[in-house]
Amino acid sequence: MSIWRKRAKKEPEGLGVAESLDKQLAALAKMRRGVADVATSRQRLDLQATELERLIAELKDQAATAAEDDGLARAARSRAAVMTDQLADITAQRDALVDQETMLKAELAQLQTRVDGFGVTAQTLAARRQAADAHRRIGESLRDLADGPD
Repeated sequence: MSIWRKRAKKEPEGLGVAESLDKQLAALAKMRRGVADVATSRQRLDLQATELERLIAELKDQAATAAEDDGLARAARSRAAVMTDQLADITAQRDALVDQETMLKAELAQLQTRVDGFGVTAQTLAARRQAADAHRRIGESLRDLADGPD
């Protein structure tokens, strides 16, 4: 629980502030999960691309070593071509995820800045409320002193 939320909940009028902060923190957590999900997907595509690159290299080696067997060499080159197309698709998907991840990280930073700013505003409101309460109590004490003993 953030310090802003704790302070906002202490004040009776701060319940609206606390609820707003809760919503903002939930949105922030949701955004972080989204960034993590995109990063995980990108990493999976990276692993798939690495595996395809390895398989393509193996098939190219098979095609080169099977030069005497034209059918085997042709089949290896054909499979390598199909896998190369798959690799191109995976690379395009990965690049799109990189762009999406970059955009989400920028939006996350903006949201974090807004939440931090809201926290400062909540602290300012709480400080004003405390100052007003202190001012009221001082006024009451001064009135009690001015009235003197009855």
